[in-house]
Amino acid sequence: MQIISKAELSSLKTQLESLLNALIEINDKSSIENEIDASNRNLLETERHLRGALRELEHLSKSL
Repeated sequence: MQIISKAELSSLKTQLESLLNALIEINDKSSIENEIDASNRNLLETERHLRGALRELEHLSKSL
Protein backbone atom coordinates (compact mmCIF):
# COMPACT_ATOMS: atom_id res chain seq x y z
CA MET A 1 0.00 0.00 0.00
CA GLN A 2 1.48 3.31 -1.10
CA ILE A 3 0.79 6.11 1.38
CA ILE A 4 2.20 8.98 -0.67
CA SER A 5 2.59 9.42 -4.41
CA LYS A 6 5.70 10.54 -6.30
CA ALA A 7 3.84 13.73 -7.24
CA GLU A 8 3.15 14.51 -3.58
CA LEU A 9 6.79 13.85 -2.70
CA SER A 10 7.91 16.08 -5.54
CA SER A 11 5.63 18.87 -4.33
CA LEU A 12 6.92 18.51 -0.78
CA LYS A 13 10.51 18.52 -2.03
CA THR A 14 9.88 21.69 -4.04
CA GLN A 15 8.41 23.41 -0.98
CA LEU A 16 11.35 22.36 1.20
CA GLU A 17 13.82 23.57 -1.43
CA SER A 18 12.06 26.94 -1.54
CA LEU A 19 12.15 27.21 2.24
CA LEU A 20 15.81 26.18 2.31
CA ASN A 21 16.73 28.76 -0.34
CA ALA A 22 14.94 31.50 1.60
CA LEU A 23 16.76 30.45 4.77
CA ILE A 24 20.12 30.43 2.98
CA GLU A 25 19.45 33.96 1.75
CA ILE A 26 18.62 35.09 5.30
CA ASN A 27 21.74 33.35 6.63
CA ASP A 28 23.93 34.99 3.98
CA LYS A 29 22.61 38.48 4.75
CA SER A 30 22.80 37.90 8.47
CA SER A 31 26.37 36.61 8.42
CA ILE A 32 27.54 39.58 6.35
CA GLU A 33 25.98 42.10 8.73
CA ASN A 34 26.92 40.53 12.07
CA GLU A 35 29.22 38.14 13.75
CA ILE A 36 27.73 34.69 14.20
CA ASP A 37 25.55 34.80 17.31
CA ALA A 38 22.94 32.48 18.84
CA SER A 39 20.25 33.33 16.31
CA ASN A 40 22.68 32.73 13.43
CA ARG A 41 23.61 29.37 14.92
CA ASN A 42 19.93 28.47 15.18
CA LEU A 43 19.39 29.41 11.53
CA LEU A 44 22.39 27.33 10.48
CA GLU A 45 21.10 24.37 12.50
CA THR A 46 17.69 24.73 10.84
CA GLU A 47 19.40 24.81 7.44
CA ARG A 48 21.22 21.55 8.24
CA HIS A 49 17.96 19.89 9.27
CA LEU A 50 16.23 21.02 6.07
CA ARG A 51 19.11 19.67 3.98
CA GLY A 52 18.79 16.35 5.80
CA ALA A 53 15.05 16.26 5.19
CA LEU A 54 15.62 16.91 1.49
CA ARG A 55 18.14 14.05 1.31
CA GLU A 56 15.63 11.72 2.95
CA LEU A 57 12.90 12.81 0.53
CA GLU A 58 15.20 12.20 -2.43
CA HIS A 59 16.06 8.75 -1.10
CA LEU A 60 12.39 7.95 -0.51
CA SER A 61 11.31 9.14 -3.96
CA LYS A 62 13.97 6.93 -5.60
CA SER A 63 12.62 3.89 -3.78
CA LEU A 64 9.04 4.40 -5.05
